[in-house]
Amino acid sequence: MEDLIKRAFCVLRLKTDKWNRFIGAEENQKILLDFLDHIWSDRLLLFTGPGGTLHTSPPWKSKLLCVLKRGVKRVNRHAFRSQLRLGEVTGYPMEHLPVVISEVILCVLSNGLNHEEWPRVVSDDIHRHLEGLRSRVVTLRGQAEGRTLLPLPLCLERCISFRLDGWPLDRGLLYSIETLVVQWSGQIWTILRKDSSVALRSADHPPGPMVELQFWATQRENLLGIQEQIQSPKVEQIMEILRSVKSSYYSSFNAISVLEAEDIDLYLRPLRRLISSLEEKAFPQVESLLAPLFHTLCLVWSRSQHYCCPQRMVLLLQEFCNMLIEKAIVYLIPEELFKMELEEGVERVQTAISALQSFKRLFHAHRQRISQYYQPGQAVKLWDFPASLVFQRTDRVLDRLLKIEVGLFACALDFLKLERVELGGSRGKLLGEMVFTMNEEFHDRWRALRESKYDPLDYTKEVGRTVLIHTALTG
Repeated sequence: MEDLIKRAFCVLRLKTDKWNRFIGAEENQKILLDFLDHIWSDRLLLFTGPGGTLHTSPPWKSKLLCVLKRGVKRVNRHAFRSQLRLGEVTGYPMEHLPVVISEVILCVLSNGLNHEEWPRVVSDDIHRHLEGLRSRVVTLRGQAEGRTLLPLPLCLERCISFRLDGWPLDRGLLYSIETLVVQWSGQIWTILRKDSSVALRSADHPPGPMVELQFWATQRENLLGIQEQIQSPKVEQIMEILRSVKSSYYSSFNAISVLEAEDIDLYLRPLRRLISSLEEKAFPQVESLLAPLFHTLCLVWSRSQHYCCPQRMVLLLQEFCNMLIEKAIVYLIPEELFKMELEEGVERVQTAISALQSFKRLFHAHRQRISQYYQPGQAVKLWDFPASLVFQRTDRVLDRLLKIEVGLFACALDFLKLERVELGGSRGKLLGEMVFTMNEEFHDRWRALRESKYDPLDYTKEVGRTVLIHTALTG
């Protein structure tokens, strides 16, 4: 046990007080004794958690000390060195597993002395399985890191040592190379066909413009990483081998271009500051930032060679609409809208309506003068896409807000005036009682509306609900 403790202190950089706290728990004592004395426990995992505390139950995110029994039921205190096998596992195994496969497992299996009695077909089959395993591990590692990694063949040394001096190329080697080239082409094609509009179509929560900017920044980094891998000396030598043997896969594998992603990322970058300002500003102050926003969008349209297409600009404008709508919803507080003072509710709704209408007004204004953003002699591309594509969601929200303002709040304010009405004359008393009754009925209906869980800004619900409430108040 002392030797195990020393190893744990060395590998895990464990502190004495952490070990004392760990060993002081009865549960941990039982785990250690079961491992040393019983057959059903054949392994022991030790790792440190937050604050340097010692643990035995995965999952772990730090270096792991793994202790295995070497075919014994009970560990003898005098022979434990030969009965236990100790090893270290990094906290990020995806980074090291490809190296273990190529530098350890492959070397062992490549040694002819280790499989002298194996048929050639068995050796080749195991090699192909290792090739596939390493390829999947490298691909998964890239996905976990948010980038695309192109796996190299395990037989890379044999590829590099190949010389064009008449030596026949092993068919198994050529098959491995061509298989990986097909995989590379699939990975690259998957990246090139990515569409930023997928997030807008599939997301449960409508995305904002930062999603679009982040997409193109990631796309640029990903394509630059792929280009760097393709231009590496090892890959160039592999492609030279395919060219020399006149492989049909050589012509199908072409260098990729990152110009589109670089151009779009470059011209979208100035929007980041405006988006940050929109996010930080209080909603009543947002309207002052809309004019600079449309000015920047017009510059993006007229300067970028690859973003000046209707599909992309419509998508970006839709995401800015989503951002403005979400800020309006947060400002209006739908669940509290009918619970606040009527004057405050009216003011908030009018502020939201003004901001959305200002956004639409600026869109149409800049749409008319988009030609002013082009240099003399430069071909002008107009915003000739239908405005309904941009404001489909905005118009529905705006329509709902107008109904709330005119159909509910304006009506409620009129009813509040009844409290100050004084009627005289021969029928004054009778009319006064009728006004009082109407006023009481209004307060009952308004109280029921305030206590309901109805979301007045949810335009996906039945639109007639607001009209029915208005009818109830005025009926």
